[in-house]
Amino acid sequence: MSIYSSFYSALSGLNANGNAMSVIGNNLANLNTIGYKGSSATFQDLFSSAMGGSAVQGNGNPNQIGMGTALGGISQNFASGSTQSTGNVTDMAIQGNGFFALQTQAGTRAYSRAGNFTLDVNSNLVNPAGFKVLGWSRAGAPPKVDTSVTPGPINLSAYQTIAATPTQNFGFTANLDPGAITGATFNSNVQIYDSLGNSHSLQVTYTKAAAANAWNLSASVAGASSVSNPGLPLTPWAGTLTFASNGSLASNTVVGMDVVWPPASGAAAQSLTYNPANMTQSANGFQTSASTQDGMGAGTLDGLTVSQKGELVGHFTNGQNIPVAQVALAMFTNVNGLQKAGNNSWTESLASGAANISAANQGGRGYIQGNSLELSNVDTATELTQMIVSQQGYQANSRVITTSNTLLQEVLNLVR
Repeated sequence: MSIYSSFYSALSGLNANGNAMSVIGNNLANLNTIGYKGSSATFQDLFSSAMGGSAVQGNGNPNQIGMGTALGGISQNFASGSTQSTGNVTDMAIQGNGFFALQTQAGTRAYSRAGNFTLDVNSNLVNPAGFKVLGWSRAGAPPKVDTSVTPGPINLSAYQTIAATPTQNFGFTANLDPGAITGATFNSNVQIYDSLGNSHSLQVTYTKAAAANAWNLSASVAGASSVSNPGLPLTPWAGTLTFASNGSLASNTVVGMDVVWPPASGAAAQSLTYNPANMTQSANGFQTSASTQDGMGAGTLDGLTVSQKGELVGHFTNGQNIPVAQVALAMFTNVNGLQKAGNNSWTESLASGAANISAANQGGRGYIQGNSLELSNVDTATELTQMIVSQQGYQANSRVITTSNTLLQEVLNLVR
């Protein structure tokens, strides 16, 4: 009986080592697969039977003969692979934990470490298999990327252009000369935008008042029909700044500013707020060191970059750099429970647990490296070493079968 059992024990060894060789072969076949994670096979022994008629020895120790081996499990190695710079603006590599969340053509979820993404004909961010990358797009009023809502497919068609934003607030970092005589003037200029995105030069004139440390203000806007106090279209805009003895702004009577454009221009009237908080009066003479305003002209998308948070930042021809979308990253309680689904992707299972999706670089998720791809983490030297070990195991079990066959032939020869 023991000779026959050796056949089956050795046969199990052949099967187990053959399956291990298949795992190694698959790893080596995917040496150059983007984001591939290598696997390793582990063996376990089979149930052992009692030897002869007694299950124990005289000293009470068990008498057992093994029944062979079996493939105990195949574990995936989710360690990060090295990264390679590609120069493609939509390529992304995850540095750390997490998976890109994807939507298949069937509408189901898939997860991947391969970030070789492109924009399709409809401006969807997709992988080579056509799976749509999930994340958050710029929306709302005011528009922003809100990562607290449910992620969806990223589509950039709405962000090929951005509309003009009329100026609402403006101000200067400027200094007025305390030694100026009454009636002396100084000008500060800033470019503002109307509702159509046209640029206009706004000039504020500071005139030294008779009162100590006081300045009267007036304003003009190139191309405007009128620049007036709110609700008083026939009253030119005016105000007064008063400074303390240390040169800081003490008080002001500046109110909002209404700007009306000629009807032929097509631009809507707009209200502006002047912020004098950065005005000073010191012996440094008249000077304007900076100006601010919050409007912008219309712009066309001129390029993209990817931030470490996974934001797709659009660079527009009007000089604006605006996050237009952000990719989502998924985390799992048990990554080894994920099922391989082909196309460089996995799907969740009961063993992996449900995906926990959020933004990159938070909650234990890695950060995103743009213009880069994560390479396979398969180590060639390790795989070739494991191949030798599996080959020797296969050969050794083959020898057991041939030797057992020889012994059985000897038994059969006894009756001749």
